[in-house]
Amino acid sequence: MDLHKQLIETVEKRFGKKISYQRDCKTLSEKVFDQTHEYISPATLRRLFGFLKTNSKPTRVTLDILARYCGFSHWQDFVENQIKASATSKSNTPELWSLIMTNSQEANHHSIRSIQIKSGIPFEKTVRRTYLESLLNHFVSSNRFALAIVAPGGYGKSTFIAHWYLNNPKVKQQQIIPIVISASKLENYAFSELNIDEWLWSQIGINAFSIPNLQDELKKLPGTVIFIIDALDEVTLTGIKLERTLKGIHELAKEFSESANTKLIITSRYATWKSLQGYLINPEVWLNIDQSNFNSDNANIPPLSYDEIQTVLDNTVNEGKKERLLIFELPPLLRQTISYPFYLQLFISSYGKANYRNLSDPLNIINEFIKQKVFESIYPEEKADILNALAKEYLENSAPLNKQQLKKLYPINLKTAGNYFDAYHDLLSFGIISEEKVYTDSLGYSTLVSLSNDNILTSLIAQKLIKEYGLNEKLINASKNLFSQSEIYPKLIGYIFSIGFNERKIAFLKDLFHLFLPNYLTELTNTLTLCFKRDESLFKELLPHLLRNSVVERELLLVNPDLNGISSTYRKILEQVQPESPYYKDSKVAKDYCNLMGLEISRIENSNEWHSSFLMTVGSSARIAGMGFCLNIFFSTGLKTESIVKKALEYYKSISSTNARHEFRESVLPLVFIDKRFFPLQKIFGESLNLSAHQKAMDSIIYEFTNLTKSRNPFTPEKHHQLMQNYSQLNASRSHFAIILGELSRSISYFYESNLNDAHTCIRNAIELCGISGYRLQEMVLMNILGQTLMRLGETNHGQSFVSYADTLSEKSGVKMYSEYFVYGS
Repeated sequence: MDLHKQLIETVEKRFGKKISYQRDCKTLSEKVFDQTHEYISPATLRRLFGFLKTNSKPTRVTLDILARYCGFSHWQDFVENQIKASATSKSNTPELWSLIMTNSQEANHHSIRSIQIKSGIPFEKTVRRTYLESLLNHFVSSNRFALAIVAPGGYGKSTFIAHWYLNNPKVKQQQIIPIVISASKLENYAFSELNIDEWLWSQIGINAFSIPNLQDELKKLPGTVIFIIDALDEVTLTGIKLERTLKGIHELAKEFSESANTKLIITSRYATWKSLQGYLINPEVWLNIDQSNFNSDNANIPPLSYDEIQTVLDNTVNEGKKERLLIFELPPLLRQTISYPFYLQLFISSYGKANYRNLSDPLNIINEFIKQKVFESIYPEEKADILNALAKEYLENSAPLNKQQLKKLYPINLKTAGNYFDAYHDLLSFGIISEEKVYTDSLGYSTLVSLSNDNILTSLIAQKLIKEYGLNEKLINASKNLFSQSEIYPKLIGYIFSIGFNERKIAFLKDLFHLFLPNYLTELTNTLTLCFKRDESLFKELLPHLLRNSVVERELLLVNPDLNGISSTYRKILEQVQPESPYYKDSKVAKDYCNLMGLEISRIENSNEWHSSFLMTVGSSARIAGMGFCLNIFFSTGLKTESIVKKALEYYKSISSTNARHEFRESVLPLVFIDKRFFPLQKIFGESLNLSAHQKAMDSIIYEFTNLTKSRNPFTPEKHHQLMQNYSQLNASRSHFAIILGELSRSISYFYESNLNDAHTCIRNAIELCGISGYRLQEMVLMNILGQTLMRLGETNHGQSFVSYADTLSEKSGVKMYSEYFVYGS
């Protein structure tokens, strides 16, 4: 049924004769206007009746006016009337579904292939994001008809879409048909005369005009058609054309909500989404667009989780290696940085054993990002000018820059003035800079421009300060005067220290500690610990000087020790403590504690009968007291053990300070859940110590572990996610054992679900982190647990290898693996 032809015939009947000459089109135009008070130009009518050549089809507006001229409400009313009038009209739904399925395959093949080619690392090495796949699956089954996936460039939006398309069982079962279309093709729509829905169907070779009852047929489809417009920020339109395109997307969302079995997904960066949001007329049909869904990256999807990062690392830098690089062994700031997929890509592309220690510094990753996205990209000079202007404004006024001021500096509003316009919008679309509309009584509405990433901002400011003042006392004083009240100040101190360390400025680093003490001691010692791991010779040169300061010595030994490196950094610090130090006795206890955890029993003094009298001379250090109780309990038996455990409980109750209680708990935690003699001490972890984010996160991990072992109820996906969120809140130098406990919890949870693959991955993470940190005693116990479990599940060879390794550790250390004291030991 050719409805266009039928309309022409109906128009001619209404006109009273055939349209045979071009002059008839002028007369018809006048009659249409007289009848409907709507205008169609004679030129449009000449194209419609074939007097002028054209490749385009009549627009819906033209069809609506002519339908009204013929006595109908609009084009669709005419269409429905013709269908009802046709006695032979019948449903062609199966043919339509088959046509959509067949035609979409080629379009999807090209779109998905393009995404795979653009992937920063080989696509097969990237990770499926199950949390986001759940979001899309929920959307498909929901009563919403449009979904926005918004995040900065390099956040993995397109890669995620490709994985979902390739791995969705409903696609393979032909229950849904996703149609992935690059948003850059919308520019063709902007210059066409088609309605947005007609253009969209034309992308898979379907002429909407040839299916007069399309909306009715769509309602009868056996599945759902999902149009995915990917990378909306790649549209380069401006002015009226851009406005038409953005309005068209909202028209699609509205139209899909009024029909059935058709849905829309768009992916976009935040700046483009904000432009699109300005045309939003029916927010109730959209999912995931609430401002509360957006995080600090201006994304409404989460960054990569630790599991997802580890999967990518295993697929890339760990592939074929005996020793895995674990996400948990990386510094917390670096873990946070590479949760942004583009930064992870940079890390992987630069990774190698020779430069690993340099890459462990997040500053180097940020600088690599700036280099690739600014200085080695298009318009590097213009981009550098803009970023430096923003950094300068923050440096001088600790505030964003008004866009009007930026325009005066660099005419970003004029395409003819250099490439500032394109450079600015490239920075904006990639999420490096952001805009914010504000209103003031004096200035009215204005736009503020700022660097959207604190890491980039801090790095640029640190570089500008160093360039202006050099690495000396002037730099320290200038940063203090300019930023001491700013929230980026602690991070700025760390960056300046890290740069000084990388350039081996010993005298400067000594001054830095001296001038920033005591207010920023924790930030400095955290950075110092990470730097020490990158350069052992510089560590040896700087450490003796630092330990002469009793405040720094106490921080490194007692307050903020590197318990993530009990066999490396922390032990070396302890060995440098001199006999005249007020903390010398404490250091001896701590060394024996490290020896115990590292299964170096032969290095422990008087291990056969460890001196319990030390508690009388320790003074106020609850951390050292906890370590001492661990040694006493471990090297005792029978009634003597019970007596010492009782004293430990009494000591804990006598502690009045929340911080001191936490220090005591941190010391005994590594033994409480693996050695049965320590079990009575579990009760001290029932008290919540939420003075800091670190304490709160550790308490939460311990609670989930104990609750899981009591209830035997597996974690929900949300609980797994929350546990890993807790990891990021732990102190940079004392996080590993809490993470080990968390990964053990997740492993047990997966075992309860019979998910052996994920269970094995989690306990493997825990074991390997034990080895990295030096917790050999715990590694031995966990290796034995894993081996025994695998053998019970039929994995005899694999399980026996773990048991043999545990036996080797036991034999070398003299600690009996099958003692009745150890959990699961026998």
